[in-house]
Amino acid sequence: MSIDRNRAVQRALDLADESPLDAATIAVAEQLTGKDNITLEEAVDALKNNQIAELAGFLNETKTCKELDVPCDTGGLDHRQMVEWEVSPEEYCLAHEIALLGHMTERKRENLD
Repeated sequence: MSIDRNRAVQRALDLADESPLDAATIAVAEQLTGKDNITLEEAVDALKNNQIAELAGFLNETKTCKELDVPCDTGGLDHRQMVEWEVSPEEYCLAHEIALLGHMTERKRENLD
C-alpha cells in the first residue's frame, strides 16, 4: 500500500462538505481503486473491511497527529488493537494512514480559514 499523502490531503481539501476524516477516507479509497468522485459509502466498501474505517475513526479521535506520524510498520503498529478490531497488519496500517490524513486535512483547513 502506497498512498501519496500530498495528493490525498489535496483531494480531501477539495471535499469541503465532508468531515476531515471522511474526506481522507474517500481520498485514500480513490487512490486505492483508481476511481474518481466516489461516495463515502463506496470508499468504505473499497476498503473491503468496514473495521478499517471504524478503526481509523477511533485512531483519529484518540491519537494526535504527532502520534500518528510514526511509521506504522516500525512503531505505530499496535498488535492489541489489531486483535481487538479484527484487522490484519496491512489493514491496521491503512486505518492508521487514514487517521493521520484526517488530522492533516483538519490542520490544513484550519490554516485556510
